[in-house]
Amino acid sequence: MTQTRHYDAVVIGSGQGGNPLATTLAKAGHKTAIVEREHVGGTCINYGCTPTKTMVASAKVAYMNRRSDDYGVKSGPVTVDMARVRQRKRDIVESFRGGSEGRLERAENLDLLMGEASFTAPKELEVRLNAGETLQLTADLIFINTGAQPRRPPVKGSTVCRR
Repeated sequence: MTQTRHYDAVVIGSGQGGNPLATTLAKAGHKTAIVEREHVGGTCINYGCTPTKTMVASAKVAYMNRRSDDYGVKSGPVTVDMARVRQRKRDIVESFRGGSEGRLERAENLDLLMGEASFTAPKELEVRLNAGETLQLTADLIFINTGAQPRRPPVKGSTVCRR
């Protein structure tokens, strides 16, 4: 049997906008759910900014170390252990993701639902939880905060650029 839950607000996607929106709504007393399909934190933490900047930092250290002689600093040969660079990146991403997830789980009036949401009607969602269960959600407000791959909506005139 599918369980039905009602919320004041549901946020689909736990990225840079979704997390603060959901926690702000919850702190304001609104019964809120945030639905995340895969990893809390969105693209920036999991695939974009954080992992990229972490690996760039390692490259910068190697570059500066290789140039140390130009600054009068004697150093030995520089090697890069890519397995350690990648593990450092994974550890930082996991730390950021875990911190975000923990804040969501500890927030009052907020349910973190790990699964995929789809609309079944206005103000109604079906959430297929990653654990296998399916929930029906209703909400007065539903916010969509999903994905980093832009797509032009099929709206007449949306291909025309106006200046």
